[in-house]
Amino acid sequence: MTEATPKAKTTKAKPRAKKATTAKATAKTTAAKSAPKNDPKSTFEAASGIIVTLARTNFEEGVETARAVIKSGSIKSAVELQNEYVRSTLKRNIDAARELNELTVSTVREAVSPYATKFTEAFEKLRAA
Repeated sequence: MTEATPKAKTTKAKPRAKKATTAKATAKTTAAKSAPKNDPKSTFEAASGIIVTLARTNFEEGVETARAVIKSGSIKSAVELQNEYVRSTLKRNIDAARELNELTVSTVREAVSPYATKFTEAFEKLRAA
């Protein structure tokens, strides 16, 4: 008995402009920031979205930079292209880390707030006694 295997769909990748990719990354991370509160799944999805977008953008820009370096006419221009790539990648990675940090801190604060309130009440009772 033979089973038919589904055929994979082939799609052509569309070239993306460098600026459009950055705009998409910003739009996705902004959407991730506006995730509904008190939902661990949406928080996890927001963090995953930030990481996936960062990885995709870094990969695409890396490929674009490699192509530009190969086509560059001199070592000086190749080094300048690589320096610009490193600067932009570092900035983007730091921004993503900052976003993930803010997301994590806000999630932890939300999770701990009921306990913090009870702890404060208990501490005030001890202080008054």
